[in-house]
Amino acid sequence: MPKRRILLHPGFHKTGTSSIQHFFWTNREELAAHVHLFMLRHLKPVTQLTHSYSRSGNPLTLIDLADRLDEVFADTPHDTRDILISCEALCGHLPGWPKVKTYQAAPIILTYVVGYLRDRFDAEAEIVVTTRDAEPWLYSAYRHHLKGQRLTLAPDAFATKYAKAADFGPIISAIATQCGPTQTLPLEMSARHPLGPGGALLDLFGIPTDRFTPVGKGNEGPSDTLWREFLTLNRSDLTDAALIDAKERLAKQSNLGGWRKGDVPNPTQLP
Repeated sequence: MPKRRILLHPGFHKTGTSSIQHFFWTNREELAAHVHLFMLRHLKPVTQLTHSYSRSGNPLTLIDLADRLDEVFADTPHDTRDILISCEALCGHLPGWPKVKTYQAAPIILTYVVGYLRDRFDAEAEIVVTTRDAEPWLYSAYRHHLKGQRLTLAPDAFATKYAKAADFGPIISAIATQCGPTQTLPLEMSARHPLGPGGALLDLFGIPTDRFTPVGKGNEGPSDTLWREFLTLNRSDLTDAALIDAKERLAKQSNLGGWRKGDVPNPTQLP
């Protein structure tokens, strides 16, 4: 009888993760023959703690992590299908969020999570982190934060302030040291896969994808025109509530985050 595996994709943010997870959800019936799938929608009780820890660095924040993980996996059937987890929030917040400068919280969070999964399922974890070249990653993170918070920095200033966050190497090394062998999958490579980043990730995990449906292109992040409008609004004297409403209207008008069928994502156009 084959031994169950833990297939863990914990991020990083802005590396094709939305494309991967949309691909998984679209093909969830096909995936169900091979794995039990868990993503943010399933892990929200856990990610409340991981987000908090990435802001505070206080280990007491993670004291209830095992209980939250128990809630998430309580109804997982006892069969031999693998456990597939894709959730970048397991690395904490995207750097650039208030009080979050880098991914330094990620190795500690993942040590807790991987240890729990090994004990619960008596299985080893196979970890793949997705990456991206520094310059486009910083630009994507910047545009994301313009929508999500009252960021007023210019793009060059943001890139300078958070340059260290785009150096994934030390964080990946720490994850591998504390959690076990860790593979990397650059977006510049995964986007060239016929099924996009999701297909490339499943290939690394050895899951057949011949019957899977591509998801096309989406969640590209604000255009140059739109992010400049967000920046102008962030620098205005609008109240916080009025600012949120104004940005939401612009995002809806621009179909920000929408998906369309057709082509495979291009790494220069992903969020």
